[in-house]
Amino acid sequence: EVQNEAKKGREGLLRQLANDYGVWYAEALTVIPLDHIEVFRKEYEGGFPNYKIKHFLQAGIELNSMFAELAAQGTISKWLYPAKSAFLAPLSEQKQILRNVAALAGGHPGVLATLDTLEDVFRRLPTALAILRQDVRGRPGIAINDEYDLQRVVHAVLCLHYLDVRPEEYAPSRAGAHPRLDFLLKDERIAVETKMTRSNLGPRRLGDELAQDILRYRKHDHADAYFALVYDPEKHIINASGFERDFPAEAAFPVRVVIIQ
Repeated sequence: EVQNEAKKGREGLLRQLANDYGVWYAEALTVIPLDHIEVFRKEYEGGFPNYKIKHFLQAGIELNSMFAELAAQGTISKWLYPAKSAFLAPLSEQKQILRNVAALAGGHPGVLATLDTLEDVFRRLPTALAILRQDVRGRPGIAINDEYDLQRVVHAVLCLHYLDVRPEEYAPSRAGAHPRLDFLLKDERIAVETKMTRSNLGPRRLGDELAQDILRYRKHDHADAYFALVYDPEKHIINASGFERDFPAEAAFPVRVVIIQ
């Protein structure tokens, strides 16, 4: 998105990306064993001729002026450090290293890969919702007015990607009640919860609800991880990326919170 954004917005996006990545990178280094750190760092540091994440974050919006003629012909990228090769590819390698580390520590690499897929899919959901809202040939679009509307869309999206999606699966009892999680990906062993912010469900209350959900679903017989999709169309959550990072990953029970606005 940094290199696809209009020129005036690129610098701000690149700064935000550098900040978010820096936090993630620092946290990752705290859990990676010493014998894996060097290869993990290489995907960040890079060097001639294999430029990596550091170079992209420092100059990801600079044009390739040295080979301008070839870039104009489409022979090479017009960017000095193309996002695909200088950021996305090494980031993918770093994620794989983390999955391998989790597997060695008794984690669930398949679960982590599925969480990555869910995040990639639902990060793009706002675009799909915008399409659904459009009127077509006099027929009204589909509006997302509450969590029930959101659940229907999420259920449909999950069924496109996974064979066994169990809606309204019961979670272990708590204080005499038997709460239900929204969906269970049975084969992938992931609990999926949907939330939609509103005037009486702001960041503080939402954080409490998610924390309680995580405690409950850790005890679920068929869930090894928790994925929460939070739809925040009115932007009640000002610092969305910070809110997501308030739920750190755990090797024994991975948690992923994704906020879309």
